[in-house]
Amino acid sequence: MRALALAVALAAAAVLVIPGLATGAGTTPPPGAKVDTVHIVLEKGKLKFVAPESVDQGDYLEVLNETNPKQVGPHTFSLVTKGSIPKTGNQRHDCFTPKHICMAIAHWHGTNGKEPPKYNPVEAGPEGWSTMGTISKKGDSWFTGEKPKASIVQQVTATAGTTLYFMCAVHPWMHGQITVLPSGS
Repeated sequence: MRALALAVALAAAAVLVIPGLATGAGTTPPPGAKVDTVHIVLEKGKLKFVAPESVDQGDYLEVLNETNPKQVGPHTFSLVTKGSIPKTGNQRHDCFTPKHICMAIAHWHGTNGKEPPKYNPVEAGPEGWSTMGTISKKGDSWFTGEKPKASIVQQVTATAGTTLYFMCAVHPWMHGQITVLPSGS
């Protein structure tokens, strides 16, 4: 419960510090392109990602914030390695401290969490959703800001067979995964 209170406090602080950040970015898919969506939702009092189990390489992935940022704060959709995701209450509690993944994600965005991000989205590798980060290596990431219904669309450029792991640095209990299938599966 203490970790939840701290995360909500950090989220509320981020909303106050980062009011003018642009929240829409990405690409416009060509007509007829397949677009899958990761929804950021508040369901039965719990924040979570609702994502497809898989996407085809080359398809487009939209991340759509369906929460009220003034109520729950902003989010990130950050690609991270499986081992980087905080699993315990203590890991989530410490996530936004030095040498932990949430602080690393803030650094990818060019901030220490107390000023607006300088980079949004963060493209760590090839253009599109492809690169998972760690505390020492940048990954692809997007910060929603405080605008309701903020979204981003990018092509899935990760290699077929890759599992993309993702999390929210503001709410480190939020995470998920998507398997990248061969094009046209």
